[in-house]
Parts: sequence; C-alpha cells; structure tokens
Amino acid sequence: MKPSPKNNRLISSARSLTSALTGTVLMSTLSSCRQDSCIAPTPQTLKIAGELRGISATNSSLARSTPVVDVHVHTFNARYLPLRGIILGKRDAAAPWTWLISDYCAKIIAEDIASRAALSPIPGSPGIKRTNLHPQQAAGIRKSLACGVFTSILDKAVAHGAWNPQLNPGEQLQRVDAMVPTLTFAEKQAVKATARMMGMEDHLQRRGENPDVDSGIKATLHFLWVLTQDDARLVDLYRQLHAGAPSAGKIRIVSHMMDLAPVYDQTPDSKELLDFRNQQIQRTRTFTQLRTSGATYFVAYNPYRDYWQGGRPGDALKLVKDAITKHGAAGVKVYPPSGYRASGNQIEKKPTPLFTRHPANQWTARYGHIGGTTGGAALDKELEELLLWCISRDVPVFTHSGYGEFEARKGYGVANANPLYWKQFLESHPEPDGSPCRLRLCLAHAGGGDYWFGCGKHSDWGRMVYELCCQYPNVYCEVTSGEELLDANRRAYFVNQLATLFTQSEKTPHPFGKKLLYGSDWPLPDPGAPAAVLKATQEAFLHDSLRIHYADYFHLNAERYLRRKL
Repeated sequence: MKPSPKNNRLISSARSLTSALTGTVLMSTLSSCRQDSCIAPTPQTLKIAGELRGISATNSSLARSTPVVDVHVHTFNARYLPLRGIILGKRDAAAPWTWLISDYCAKIIAEDIASRAALSPIPGSPGIKRTNLHPQQAAGIRKSLACGVFTSILDKAVAHGAWNPQLNPGEQLQRVDAMVPTLTFAEKQAVKATARMMGMEDHLQRRGENPDVDSGIKATLHFLWVLTQDDARLVDLYRQLHAGAPSAGKIRIVSHMMDLAPVYDQTPDSKELLDFRNQQIQRTRTFTQLRTSGATYFVAYNPYRDYWQGGRPGDALKLVKDAITKHGAAGVKVYPPSGYRASGNQIEKKPTPLFTRHPANQWTARYGHIGGTTGGAALDKELEELLLWCISRDVPVFTHSGYGEFEARKGYGVANANPLYWKQFLESHPEPDGSPCRLRLCLAHAGGGDYWFGCGKHSDWGRMVYELCCQYPNVYCEVTSGEELLDANRRAYFVNQLATLFTQSEKTPHPFGKKLLYGSDWPLPDPGAPAAVLKATQEAFLHDSLRIHYADYFHLNAERYLRRKL
C-alpha cells in the first residue's frame, strides 16, 4: 500500500526529529570525554619554544642526510579487521544511541566499509576489486533511522570524490575534508560514536593551537578512508603522505599486524574478513618484503587462539613461531588492550549491557574455556611461554603501552597495558647468571603521552617506561609522534623533558639516548598532517639540546632494537 503524502510528511518529520534527538543524545554522551589539564609553560620551556621557531627541518643538512625508520606503522585495510564484531561488541559504547544499531545494521555497515577496500592479486590469490553495496541492501539500510546516518556519510564521501581514481591520495583526502562542513549534526556525532566504539575518543580532542573545531572528525574519517585503500598500496601511501619531510632516502617502516578475530569472535569468510593465518600473514609478508619496499613486519600474537573455535594449547605460539621462522616476520606484536597482560592477569567480569548479547558472547569466546574470571593463571602461562621463546631466540617484542585504542572493552587498556606488568615479568625472569632479563622489548607509546608532553593523569606510566629502558639492556620505547608536536608549548615541554632525561640517564646502566625510537602509529587518527608532524619532530631533535641524539632517535636505535638495517 502506497503511503499518502500526509504520511510521507509525517515519516520525514519523524526521521528528522529522531536524527536530531539521537545527535543530542550523542553530544551529551560524548561530551564526557576527558579533557586533560597540562602543565603550564615555564621560563625554560618558553625559551625553548622561541628557539624552535627558528629551526627548519627542510633547510637542515642533518635532516636531509639522516635516514628515518618508523618502528610503528600499520598497513592493513578494512578486510583485515573484524569490523562487524567490533560494532556488535561496542553497541553500548555510546549508549543509548548505539543501542539502535541492530545486528543486521552492524553487518551492513561492516560490509559497506569492507567492500570499498580492494585487495591486490598475489600468487595464489586473485584479489578483490573495490565495490559498493548491492542496490537493494543500500536502499534498505538508508531507511534505517540509526544506520542510515552512518551510510549517508559514505554516500557523501563518494559524491565529494574520496575514491575518485583521477585524484592522487592527497587530493582525495582534501575531498574528505571538504565534505566535513556538509555533515549534519547527527552525522558528525556518528563519526564521534565510531571513534568511541574503536576506543579512540581521545583522538577527537582538539589540542593546543589547532583552530579547527572539526579536526578530530577529519582525523577519524582519514583513518576510515585509509582502511578502504588497496592493501598493496599502503606502504607507498604512507610515504606519499610523509613526503614533505626530509630524509636520506625513503622512510623505512615496521608494519605491525593485529590479530583481532578471536577478540571479537568473528569468523573469517575470506572476503569481509581475511583469515589471519592463511591470508593476512601471506599478504603482509608480500607487500612489506618486496625488494624495493624498505619495510618489514611484526606478526601479531593472540593467546585466545589456543582455544577459540577449536584451537588447541600451543596454537597461538606455533602461529608466531611459523611466521618468524618460515614467513619472514621480524618480531612479535603483543596487544594487551585485547584483554590480557604480560603478567599477573586478572580477568574482568563478564559484561552485561542492556539490549545486546554480543559483549557477553565475545567475553565468553575469550575467557570461557579457561574458567572465566578464574583463568588469569592460564593467560600468565601462555604469555610466559611466548616471551621465554622470544628471549631464547632474541626475537623483538613490540607491545602497546598506552591506555586507549582498540580496547576489547572500555577500560581494558588501563587495566592491562600498564608497563607495571612488564616490569613484573622482567624482574621475575633474570638471566641464569643473575643479570637482568634480556627480553628484547619495545614499549610503544612509552606509557602514553602524559609524561612526555605534560598533560593527563598517567605520567607515572611514562616514568616507569623510562626507568625500565635505563635498567634493562634490551628494553626500548617509542613516544608516538602526533599533533602535540605541532603545539609550541607541548613541543617545548617534550624537548626539555627529553634533554633532562638524556642527561640524567648518562649515569644509569643503559643511557636513555640509546633507547628511544621514532614511531608514528600511522594511520591511527591524529589531527596533525603526517608530514607536518614528522617535520615538527625532526625540528625538536634539531634543537641544540637534542641534536646529538638525532641519528640515534631516527634510525640507529631502531636498528639496534631490530638487530638489522631495513
């Protein structure tokens, strides 16, 4: 039966009202994101800020003649991530609005994003071309009051030329930015909800001197755009977006895999989600180990593989061993926000949110086979077996040591990524002769930016990372370069902090100047343009107080940690 014009107007009005109300709910929900207070500038940091204004990386012969190694990069696209599981597992992330996302809606949103991510052919795999949703699916989802908001953003991106093959990547991203002012209030809040569901709400905050109130929304959309790119192009795309910064030759990168299917209990189907063992590792190896790539990769470790979907004890470690001994992986990525620790595991209780069963089901998939909340000892044993094997082979381990991003559940980062748990492992595993543990470890994010940029409440994490680097022979860290370095006061604080620590650590067993690495965590959302952030980082290390450490920071320390040149 065809609706009358009057009914059509009523339906249209209802949708508009629902859109406005859901946007209002999201605004009130998301406005609670933490706002950090920062340490006020001092005469010393103000002096440094003034000196930094006179430094140009572009005009520096040292910057032009020094290689750059970025030890923290990701080169996966949407088909490498369990997007449907992430959406279903985070339906309470921005409640009550995200409660409106049905199971079918989550499936279609994930398919809509993944369908735009092309896969290049490799030996044994024909690849997959970028496509759009089937018209009937698209029409159906656009009628949904909640999910239609998400898909309308993708529609606008298409209309603005975000995937126009006639444009280069930089121009396509400019089209994404040009789209943002056209987004409705509800659409902007949907982007913020997306960031929150991925555990990246901190990236939405406008920091310091950035005048763009939409910078966080643009950063999130840039990340989603990268997820839709052909996986074979991602190494080159990284370099194109960093091309404005000087270096000796192309930037060398270490790409870190993420094995998240068991975390979100999503079965690979070889299309929307690639199988980690049989497809993702092969493709990552292919694209990072081409003769001209100047890249390598770390395989992801996931302890849940020992029992997820018929797994057996030892499967998780065997996957890592095979990747390193047979498939060219240079090290292991350990990701505690997925719900485990290096030591002292304590499993959070099963979540019981309203209107969705999926968070509880995912928790059971992770912990049900090891006794639920009593299974901490089983995880301790698995992690110990992995790390002892890495020590025996001197295999580098790279771990997330910050309190956010891709948390299996909100709070898992704070609960599990604290460097304290790595300290406990290191202290309890000295060498047979009693000397300090020789685990080759890099603590990514160095405990989070709080200690390094003078903002936030977790500065003790960064201080502990610094102390571990100075105490243990093979412990390194990277302070992820981001938008903070585009703020004059925060960059000056960073320079002063490092200069102080470099000097103080000269009397320690392992000076900190030989332990700090450069990393970007690209393409995770950051309001700063990649090339601008790298140049700002280079200019920080061109300051007189840090200049002596420039080569160590940008490539020599990475080569020591990796035990190889790229």
